[in-house]
Amino acid sequence: ETVRLYMPGTMAFSYSASYNDVELATAITNAVEGVASLSREGGAIVQGISQAATSDITKLALKTQGLALNPMQQLLFQGIGFREFQMAFTFTPYSKQEAQTVQKIIKAFRTAAAPTVNSGAAGMFFVPPSVFNIKFMYKGKENPNITKVTEAVIQSIDVNYAPNGFSTNSDGAPVQTQMTISFKENALIDRNKIKEGY
Repeated sequence: ETVRLYMPGTMAFSYSASYNDVELATAITNAVEGVASLSREGGAIVQGISQAATSDITKLALKTQGLALNPMQQLLFQGIGFREFQMAFTFTPYSKQEAQTVQKIIKAFRTAAAPTVNSGAAGMFFVPPSVFNIKFMYKGKENPNITKVTEAVIQSIDVNYAPNGFSTNSDGAPVQTQMTISFKENALIDRNKIKEGY
């Protein structure tokens, strides 16, 4: 199924990376303790040194000399997350036919974002929702000035039937409807993907 929509007023992509703060001095001490623990005596010696180095008495003694232990913190890269982006559309139909089209568009996205309960297994399993292939077009061609998107899924979809106060036409159709969709791609965007235009 294909849905063509206008470019939204706002469209922001979110990139994230995970880093972990590590105290190098503590990490080295723990590593030495792990190796030395293979020997009972060695483990006891290293543990005693470690406890002495990090004890409050040692810290207090250093403080009297205007010193403090340097934890030697390092930043370690952990990984990247799946890219997320959000698009919001405001529909203001001017005829009954346009209002019906708006309802069909919203229903199509809601349907695609929902799973199906597998009735053949006593309802214990879901058939996953649909995935989306999103393209940003300009004058009939894909716009090279906007980042490409891999296959994506809908994380959430919000439908507001009263963005400016509730009001309907004579047949009960909302005068204005706002749909906000949050997508998440199902492929990681690494350096190679970015070079390919993603």
